[in-house]
Amino acid sequence: MIQSEKSSSDQLKKSPKCFYSPVSRQIRGFIFKLGFCFFNSVAIAAKQLQQKLSVTKILIVDWDVHHGNGTQEIFYNDPSVLYISLHRYDNGNFFPGSGGPTEVGSGAGEGFNVNVAWTGGLEPPMGDAEYLAAFRTVVMPIAREFSPDVVLVSSGFDAAEGHPAPLGGYKVTAKCFGFLTRQLMVLAGGRVVLALEGGHDLTAICDASEACVSALLGVEDPFPEEVLLQKPNDNAVLSLQRVLQIQSESLSLSPGSDCNYGKSRWCRFV
Repeated sequence: MIQSEKSSSDQLKKSPKCFYSPVSRQIRGFIFKLGFCFFNSVAIAAKQLQQKLSVTKILIVDWDVHHGNGTQEIFYNDPSVLYISLHRYDNGNFFPGSGGPTEVGSGAGEGFNVNVAWTGGLEPPMGDAEYLAAFRTVVMPIAREFSPDVVLVSSGFDAAEGHPAPLGGYKVTAKCFGFLTRQLMVLAGGRVVLALEGGHDLTAICDASEACVSALLGVEDPFPEEVLLQKPNDNAVLSLQRVLQIQSESLSLSPGSDCNYGKSRWCRFV
């Protein structure tokens, strides 16, 4: 399976591709402890890319509704891997309880761990408008500055509409997941890998997977203008403001650069 993360023995293809694997990121290290599966394939793939293909900058985007505490722990001190997680947090009251916005990395990795930690429960639940706002104000601006060589997506779909409250209760549509995939494809020359992870509603998983694969294949499915212009709910705005405030105080995302992105850098995104 890890071999399929490689395009060849000496380089990565420039075309986007999709790699599905039934795994979990809620594991400490590379083997099971907190999650529901035995191996963290995205973390293993990232290490393989570093060690076998000498990839220097890897972006991991994790949109599973649960925080990927294992992935975070593995790369917490690593400035060559930018980990961005969007997950239900509720001030630490939603499983696994980790992934607060103040967890920004440590040592050389400070500033390379970003938690879009949604708080406010399900009143109302987060949906398309909130995830679009997160990508517009946090994910894509930081990802562009980082300028990754490869993008790996922990593509759990338990934030998709159709999941009951104990399993997430969010309302992100399949079309939105496809749109987010297309957003990521502007990075790294289109070198984007999606790994199927969480999800408990078969219809939701199938619909979201189809939308993402279609995006990777270049199939255009425009989002309605009214959805793109919809304002995120108040809880989402507060969550995003908290992330921006904390990240604005972190170090530069460019290893070896003397650029320091202070509060003024974020003015145009707030």
